[in-house]
Amino acid sequence: MNNMKKIGFSALAGSLVAFSANAVELSVSGKTEITYSGKADSVNGNKWGNGNAITFSGSGDVNGMTATYTAVIQDGGQANSNTSETFASSSLMLDMGDMGTIGFDQGVGEFGVSTIDDKTPYAYEEIWENNSASNGLIAAGGCNVLGYKNSFSGVNFSLEIDPGHSTTSTDTGGCTGDSSNTGNDTNAKGYNWAVTAAPMDGVNVGVGYGKEENNDGVTTNVEDEEFKTAFVTYATGPVTVGYQRSKANHGSTANEADQDIDIYGISFNVNENFAVSATQLKRESSAVGSTASVEEKATGFGASYTMGSASIRLQQTDVDNPGLSSTAKDEEFTEISLMLAF
Repeated sequence: MNNMKKIGFSALAGSLVAFSANAVELSVSGKTEITYSGKADSVNGNKWGNGNAITFSGSGDVNGMTATYTAVIQDGGQANSNTSETFASSSLMLDMGDMGTIGFDQGVGEFGVSTIDDKTPYAYEEIWENNSASNGLIAAGGCNVLGYKNSFSGVNFSLEIDPGHSTTSTDTGGCTGDSSNTGNDTNAKGYNWAVTAAPMDGVNVGVGYGKEENNDGVTTNVEDEEFKTAFVTYATGPVTVGYQRSKANHGSTANEADQDIDIYGISFNVNENFAVSATQLKRESSAVGSTASVEEKATGFGASYTMGSASIRLQQTDVDNPGLSSTAKDEEFTEISLMLAF
């Protein structure tokens, strides 16, 4: 994206008074998107939609280290009734050179498993976006988390530490700006990490692991949750193929079935402007008590065509047993998007 405006200001001087900070140059970029989407044989209402986002980013020197700030304004802001702030996500990073990068993340997804939640190739969106399918991973979502990342001899390591967040539908914590996450409603905490590498030309591999401890001191029969994932992709010429395997252990009580997830994908760059992809996802739940095992299957096609700063994209996905429900109606989702970046 091209910078639409650059603003010079002295950043970090107030919060980092112990260090000398040079002037920071803040860049602004953004996008606007019009979509036409809906599900077949469903009540869709108005199928037309519009989304906008403005990203502010800047970096500056702090005693030989590089501090970077990113903030994103989106439609609806944080979508939280407990705050009037309009920033949807933000992060503050400090690059310490060979010692790595540390940071504080509010929804950007800078660290941990969220950086590899789906590495299979796709032309527009992940196959589990905009429908009831799921990749099965239970990452903290980068909400008020701490992180660290570094590279060692070509191997990249990224760690996310979640001090605590709410998992209830009446979330009073979450990414609420200056607010902290405290009280009985803060019933989950944990960590997750990801390791990636490119062992040979065209090949990328990675693994990830995470654990969420669930305990609010009130709810009974709440068990810890673990999730694991691994991927491999191979690119040769205009073709990229990929496979990702994930597993989520939800516990042994009712409605907490373990899940096994497999995602297969292939993309083809027809030319420098036009790309197409095909993806299939299978998510299978284990049998729990009298509840039988169910397999959710999603098959999708994606395409994108770029003309300078404009892009036209298409996603079409069919989902069997959506939401791991054998009685749920199968879904057929289609979305067409026109996006302008500036």
